[in-house]
Amino acid sequence: MKRLRIFLVLMLLAAAVPPAAARMIDRIAAIVNDDVILLSEVDSRCRAALDEIPSSLPLDKMVERKQKIRKQALDELVEELLFKQQVRQHKIVVDDKEIDKQIEQLKKMNNMTDKQFTDALKMEGRTVADLRNSLHAQLEKQKMIDAQMRDNPEMRARVQVGEKDVDDYYQKHYQTASSKEKVRASHILFVVPPKTGAEAEKVIRKKAQMVLDKIHQGAKFAEMAKEYSDDPSGSQGGDLGWFHRGDMMAAFEKAAFGLKKGQISDLVRSKLGYHIIQVTDRAMEGPPPLKKVINEIRSTLYRQKFRETMKDWLAQLRRSSFVEYKL
Repeated sequence: MKRLRIFLVLMLLAAAVPPAAARMIDRIAAIVNDDVILLSEVDSRCRAALDEIPSSLPLDKMVERKQKIRKQALDELVEELLFKQQVRQHKIVVDDKEIDKQIEQLKKMNNMTDKQFTDALKMEGRTVADLRNSLHAQLEKQKMIDAQMRDNPEMRARVQVGEKDVDDYYQKHYQTASSKEKVRASHILFVVPPKTGAEAEKVIRKKAQMVLDKIHQGAKFAEMAKEYSDDPSGSQGGDLGWFHRGDMMAAFEKAAFGLKKGQISDLVRSKLGYHIIQVTDRAMEGPPPLKKVINEIRSTLYRQKFRETMKDWLAQLRRSSFVEYKL
């Protein structure tokens, strides 16, 4: 997000318009060292959450809810700005080639063509430009963290994962766990883009119902997926592979686990659009051997330790910085 970096700039802007108009345009929400966060940035961050507040709430409750949402958004922006200040201080640079490499890795991991990749982003309401901005921020953060780890032996030690850590985690989360149910399913997705109007959605639903009717009349599910699905899995006949409870969106998962092997669902509405789901197999899965999941456990434990370490580092950074809230 663009921020006005120097107080002199704010003074010059204020001088360019009448004081009353300046107050109407924007105001400072927080001062973080030599930078500021504007109220417009806070509202932009939490607009979706503010829009979800029921209009039926009493005025005092509504004001309280808005204050809480804005405070949470402002806390996030303060932490992000503190991190960006450290990035500037350490002269961290991310170039386009590094971002290109990350995008190519994502395509390769998901076995997607350029078009399939772009379509998958579109389904999430994102563009390639949005992804590049996100990857730029992530790479900056990673480089900043790497620099901190190199310079701070104590931080490095805190994220080390030992054999006892692995054994304890396996005993708690795998060995003592009961068998888990899993299903293999295929789907045909009819995307309903964000902000689609009611009439436009009716057209999409009508198309989905038409395809479902064809399947009930004998059309092959895989062929219908290849022809009509908006999901990249359509090229594979809609196959999503195996998954457990908690792996998918709630509405999709509820429908899938409620079907018997070979059954086909009615239309299922999720945040992505309408799905037609076919369960192709079901199974029960017991605890896996340690050697099969050891890398997964190490990765999970590292992420946990890393998050805690960075949380403490940011808290210390905040304590050593000048942060003043104006809301």
